[in-house]
Amino acid sequence: MESSSSGSVSDEVGLYLHVPFCRSRCTYCDFVSFTDFSWVEEYFRALWKEIELWSRFLPKVRVGTIYIGGGSPSDVPFELLEKTLERIRRMFLIADDFEFTIEVNPNCEFVERLESLSVNRVSIGLQAADDEVLKRVKRRHSVDDFFRTYEIAKSFAKVNVDFIVGLPTESDRTIENDVRIVEMLKPDHVSIYLLETHEIELKTSVDQVVEDHYGRFVEAVKAMGYHRYEISNFALNGSFCRHNLKYWRNQDYVGLGVAAGGHLGRIRYVNSSRLDEYITKLKNEDFAFDHFSKNDDLQELKETIFMGLRLSEGVSVERLRRLWRTFDPEELFSDLLGEFLEIKGESLRMTERGFDLSARVLADVIDRISLMAVGR
Repeated sequence: MESSSSGSVSDEVGLYLHVPFCRSRCTYCDFVSFTDFSWVEEYFRALWKEIELWSRFLPKVRVGTIYIGGGSPSDVPFELLEKTLERIRRMFLIADDFEFTIEVNPNCEFVERLESLSVNRVSIGLQAADDEVLKRVKRRHSVDDFFRTYEIAKSFAKVNVDFIVGLPTESDRTIENDVRIVEMLKPDHVSIYLLETHEIELKTSVDQVVEDHYGRFVEAVKAMGYHRYEISNFALNGSFCRHNLKYWRNQDYVGLGVAAGGHLGRIRYVNSSRLDEYITKLKNEDFAFDHFSKNDDLQELKETIFMGLRLSEGVSVERLRRLWRTFDPEELFSDLLGEFLEIKGESLRMTERGFDLSARVLADVIDRISLMAVGR
């Protein structure tokens, strides 16, 4: 089949499965998640029905990546995850070299059993190497719990460690501990997120401290040999997250579960974020879409450039011109080139300064594309 930029579904897709249950809710969390576990088994039955429905619509595609996120997938019974993978294997063609990621908490009780599911990438949500900070935001684990989980996961899989900068009571020492853990363990992949900030150009003294912490952490990780291949993501020895690259390259993926979204050819959809509605619709053998549309050229252009600029590789200018024939980045972004954007080879991409002010730069880019379309 042709690539998704032409409107056709590619011959390999990613599968994302949302497990929206957590034993407790962290104070900073804004993901769709629920603490009422009485819904768990009914939810998974609905999820299995959705897997079946998509397998009918995509009978010939191959699954290249699987990603189970949440919520806290490690909080649900292992047997439900096991049955879910059985259904995926039965209903889809799976690539021989598929990447299978699951998110776990550092106190995951069954991390060693994940190898039996063919999980080959584990993402551990440490967030901060500081027990006082973890308690403040109601995380249910300690730094020692993280070490135990990491050692088990590392024995059979590549490991990502998630950090969040800007959590309450975070100090210079917190960041020093974060850096020390990365330096000591050298995980394959590190994600460093900023909490509740849309850009790093901040004005208050408190925000300035967060900016300094973020900058120090990022520079330290880069100095260890990690490649910042996406705004918040760093890989050692090319250990990129292949599944997330499908998002950033605006390729094809199926989102399964409550509030999950997908992109197939020009189709963009998002499932209902209401648990009862999602379950009821799937019981009736109907998709649980809250939003479903087919992108026109302009919308596909916006999504492709918005996601692609998050990557250090940027996005192919030729690909953008296939979507919009008169697209001219040198004219459209003339005053942004140099400081925030650059054209290197055949790609338009952000500079390091652009990365640091990514929210502002991306908003400006999308506004200009909208104006460009008006004047077409």
